[in-house]
Amino acid sequence: MSKLLLISLGKLNGAVLEAAARDGRFPHIIVATRNVAQARMRANAARIGAALEGEYPRIDVVGFDFNAPDAADTLRKIQPDLMMAAPTFLPWWKLLGHANPKVRALPFAGWLACHLAPMLALRAAWEKSELHCPWVSATYPDVVNAVLHMTGQGPIVGIGNVSECLPKIRFLASQHANAPIAELAVKLVGSHALSNLFYREEAVKELPPFLLQVLWHGHDISLAVKDKLRSVKMPVVQDLEINRITASAALDVLAALLDAEPHALHAPAPNGLVGGYPVRISRKGVEIDLPPDWPLEHALGINASALVFDGISAIEKDGTVIYTEKCAVALKALLGEEWPRLAPAEAPALAAKLIAALD
Repeated sequence: MSKLLLISLGKLNGAVLEAAARDGRFPHIIVATRNVAQARMRANAARIGAALEGEYPRIDVVGFDFNAPDAADTLRKIQPDLMMAAPTFLPWWKLLGHANPKVRALPFAGWLACHLAPMLALRAAWEKSELHCPWVSATYPDVVNAVLHMTGQGPIVGIGNVSECLPKIRFLASQHANAPIAELAVKLVGSHALSNLFYREEAVKELPPFLLQVLWHGHDISLAVKDKLRSVKMPVVQDLEINRITASAALDVLAALLDAEPHALHAPAPNGLVGGYPVRISRKGVEIDLPPDWPLEHALGINASALVFDGISAIEKDGTVIYTEKCAVALKALLGEEWPRLAPAEAPALAAKLIAALD
């Protein structure tokens, strides 16, 4: 019986637990977290909800702190078939409507250290455990996964982001072609910044660069659909409920990694690449699945150029992130000191400064 391990039980992994329990493809789910008592209550709620929908997965809760000296031993004892983690010092929802204009002015990548620092700590425990099962990340994977792979081991793939762009594309393509969504074949190369703008209520003057192919019975309707993406608004509520969307995006990726047969999906950061891509995922691993006329180097360049929309001008080979001028200026305004770049080793220190600035 395959074991899915969820590391920590924050808002996102809590939503993943509820969705996975009801899904039927995850017979054994293990939650490893610091707050065992609360996790057991949430696990019980997931079991009850799943049972009401006719699913009866086994759900266990294990005490776990990836900063503790015995973290690697705990992982080794669990021996999961698949692990998903989404640790962060600063979830995005804590920044919503913040009163400080300097906080609101900081681009998304300005908070990178708060996502990277806990992932580096988890990676240290993971490497020490010597586990070899797939590891999936939901913590700003477009960038964090890339940095992890540049500096050691990293997650095999991320979840969310590029895949969350697909519903709007499919809805618009279905309307344009007057065809069922099942008859459409869509492939997309896109970034976190693209997904961050796709469902906004306000008008978007410029979308980050992306590649899109939409085929309907062999007819290419990509341009017609692409033209509609900027003009058609499809706002969603920007609150904790959006974690249910990301949880839904996670299920097929997680299930595919436990299956012998390959599944055609979209996901961010496959094997540590920057940005999101069409992929084929199975128990054997993750492969890029681009159309024949999309060279991989072009796709990589598209996602690299999209980083500026998050506030990143480049990522160096050693994992050092170079901020855009706008992001660096905003960081200085908030912290009162220069941070033009972020080396991975500096992530804990910058994360502490950012969290202190919020208070």
